[in-house]
Amino acid sequence: MDRDKSLKNKEYKLLEVGRCENCGGILKDAGVGIYVCSQCGHETLSPFGKVKKYIQENGPDNAYNISQGTGVPVSRIDKFLREGRIEIPDGSDCYITCEMCGTDIRYGRYCPTCATKLKKELSSALIATEIGEVPKKSGKMRYMSLDERKLSNKDTRKR
Repeated sequence: MDRDKSLKNKEYKLLEVGRCENCGGILKDAGVGIYVCSQCGHETLSPFGKVKKYIQENGPDNAYNISQGTGVPVSRIDKFLREGRIEIPDGSDCYITCEMCGTDIRYGRYCPTCATKLKKELSSALIATEIGEVPKKSGKMRYMSLDERKLSNKDTRKR
């Protein structure tokens, strides 16, 4: 019973993001960087939500201008680009670069060429013995009872 209660409390806390700056109510995640107060309905934006809203309202812009308009640091905007959460549009004046070769890219960490090389290196780095086989039947752990252990010990002593 206590375990069920603690699980429900943990689930509830996962949904709870913080407190409303207007009324102190609990903020709940409404998706894509938007949090809504459960009491007064006030919306609060995460840094990603601010960047997304800025781009929707003002169109594509450079990271410096987005930072000035939202208060989100340029380093955080770069992180969003590296994670693929936002993209630099085609035809822009500046791009981010591939972490391996320095080629211009619109989002992510690696250009397609370097990503392919990395994939090959990773797959060749694993030896066959490092890759385990999935069992055909899901086996369950079995524990011996005290009587079974006594019988087993007697059998080993006879040998």
